[in-house]
Amino acid sequence: MDNLFVKTFLDVLHVLATVIWIGGMLVNFLVIRPATVKVLEPSVAGKFTQAMMKRFRIFVYASIVILGITGIPMKIVSEHYVSIVNFENTWGILSFVKHLLYGVLVVLAVLNFEVISPRVARAAATSSNRQFAKWKKRLAMSGMLALISAIGTLIISSMMRYL
Repeated sequence: MDNLFVKTFLDVLHVLATVIWIGGMLVNFLVIRPATVKVLEPSVAGKFTQAMMKRFRIFVYASIVILGITGIPMKIVSEHYVSIVNFENTWGILSFVKHLLYGVLVVLAVLNFEVISPRVARAAATSSNRQFAKWKKRLAMSGMLALISAIGTLIISSMMRYL
């Protein structure tokens, strides 16, 4: 694929999906979550979190699909590409680790959206402070793991550009 327009289009979509997903995680973790905990009562915080996650998950799931669709051809046209799994050069090893981290991010996104967030909301609605605190802690831990994985993915992507 030597078409500059197609390569640029795929790259822009890939970067945009990354910005939406990882940028959204950063804003949630560094801005929204602390403000929610500080200002809102648990029942309201649960409703807010549920509504926010329901809306944000659409963007995350779309980003997951876009990253998969754009990433495959971008990898194949790279001058470093040899095969899907290749441990013969640094680029291949970094690519493998990057895609493992992407897999971790996908699993954590599904876990957060489909399991943990609904349980946080249910616990908040039933005024079970102990259950709410338990699920809120799990959501924070899962979110932190996702954020670390996302930053790792960005670091590896940057490294791959300079090989």
